[in-house]
Amino acid sequence: MMDSLRISCAHDLAYVPQYAGLATGRFAGRSIDLVFYKSNGTVEDTVGAVNRGDVDILLGSCVYGLRLAETGMSPVIVAQSNQQTRHVLAQRKDGTKAFGWSDLRGKSIVVYPGEAPTAWAAFTYALAQAGLSLGDVKLIFGFTAKDAVAEFIRGVGDVFFVDGEVALHDALRVVLPVCQQAGRLPWSVYMADRSLHERKGSVLDRFATALDDTQKWLAAQSADTVARVVAPYFPQYTPERLEAIVAFYQSIGLWATTSTVQRDQLARWSQALQLGGLLASDRQLTDYLGVV
Repeated sequence: MMDSLRISCAHDLAYVPQYAGLATGRFAGRSIDLVFYKSNGTVEDTVGAVNRGDVDILLGSCVYGLRLAETGMSPVIVAQSNQQTRHVLAQRKDGTKAFGWSDLRGKSIVVYPGEAPTAWAAFTYALAQAGLSLGDVKLIFGFTAKDAVAEFIRGVGDVFFVDGEVALHDALRVVLPVCQQAGRLPWSVYMADRSLHERKGSVLDRFATALDDTQKWLAAQSADTVARVVAPYFPQYTPERLEAIVAFYQSIGLWATTSTVQRDQLARWSQALQLGGLLASDRQLTDYLGVV
């Protein structure tokens, strides 16, 4: 008999592990069926789906867990999906020398619009790890997504802060992945209310085990193999584009190699969120989020 788990998450290539687990039968092998709730993309709806009981698990940022706690729930992390931010600093392919982190002082950075505040927190933390602050760089905001790419390529700014997928452009080159300085972070985790874990603990344990099996399988595969396996879930991509994105994610170690959340990563992410203003300076993520 199959046990269903309803998951609220974005339909995104960043979450390849769960789709690879479905495609390779690893969830089915543990008698788990995944049902995805299509959020409208807002925090209110993503978190609200858990509050309303429309889903069992939320996959996303730990910050969502803070919102769950604010509503009176007792969220716990049941598994980890991603261990890096996918955001990067890119330069034009114009023959100029690739910047290092120390070279950013005094440089102008075009900021791609619409990025989550957690991406900004990770970038701020990465700057701090490099001995820099936002006061050491010049930020250029205000472009639309399309114009930000076009204007940077045209010559506006020295560096482009952007999502990794967008950076895979013929006229751009990724020079500084944010994770290079920020380190590994519990970027995307599966969270549930503690009461559900008490009721369905064995099901959630089997889910975490299947995810762990998938993550270890992913770590040993080529980008071509992974892209072919998950392609049915992402028909909007050409095979070439899909493989390129998977290869990029593999190059930065986006996906965790175990479903067990790492407490050192939680501590590091707490520091970054404090610096970014998303967590009070006297608080840790574990004050709001349990780990099972």
